[in-house]
Amino acid sequence: MKKELRLWFTHFWGKFDYYDNLFTYALSQKYNVIVTPDNPELVISNHFFERYQNAKMVYFASEPFYDIGVLDYGTSQLYVDDSRFIARLPLYLLYAYEYYKVGFTKSYGEVFFNPPQIKEKTNFCAYLAGAPCPTSIRERFFYNLSEYKKVDAAGRHLRNTPGPGGEVGTIEGSIEKIKFISSYKFTLALENKEEYKGCIGWTSEKIIEPRLAGSIPIHWGNPRIDEDFNDDAIINWYKYGSDEKTIERIIEIDNDDDLYIDYLKQPFINLKNKSLFEIDYVLNIFDGIIQQ
Repeated sequence: MKKELRLWFTHFWGKFDYYDNLFTYALSQKYNVIVTPDNPELVISNHFFERYQNAKMVYFASEPFYDIGVLDYGTSQLYVDDSRFIARLPLYLLYAYEYYKVGFTKSYGEVFFNPPQIKEKTNFCAYLAGAPCPTSIRERFFYNLSEYKKVDAAGRHLRNTPGPGGEVGTIEGSIEKIKFISSYKFTLALENKEEYKGCIGWTSEKIIEPRLAGSIPIHWGNPRIDEDFNDDAIINWYKYGSDEKTIERIIEIDNDDDLYIDYLKQPFINLKNKSLFEIDYVLNIFDGIIQQ
């Protein structure tokens, strides 16, 4: 029989499901998880400014953060050189569970371990972003790549084509985006910035959405992205070091069907870091806290 664990969440975003999420799923592998605000043993918080009863407090934020405040532990989506931050927990892991939860994928690890379905592509490259960002290369790269072929901008930023439905920032919106980009050979996966107060590593759901769509992500934002994902399955701007050389590689792939298909058949993740993508990775983070 599994041991009971009383768990609660505080200050999470509006549509966050307190009762069925990545954390409850991971912990349920070992514990009988009771999600309750009454005398929880463990509280995962989206803010660091207050404690909750006598629980062990862990800070998790949907955006990068740098201080755990009055809490006991922190997980970071960045590489943080601070002993108070016990583990890196990228945002895309939460999305992977949400896809599974709503039945869009058949397992938590599907996006990481299963090859995408290869379909004929009718469009070149998609770009969906809500706004320009002066700390990102997204606008510059969009225009540079557009000199080769039209890039379809279907988000609010630089819109030149009708976009998908769904609310941005929700799993429903993400799924609509995946369906939309499934006809594109490439998708720009360009983050807002690459450094947050000297820390790097921020990687959002932008990197996994194209994979589920059978589209090759073109990534910029995490200079260490190759530690998470296979450079032979994504187009990593940092591998080439400039817009010009990255675009040269895109053109090469675009004009070689066998090379394009090879990218889709490659393992998506860096297999040396396989444990990051297994549910036990998340379980072990929080189980270690519980056992202390």
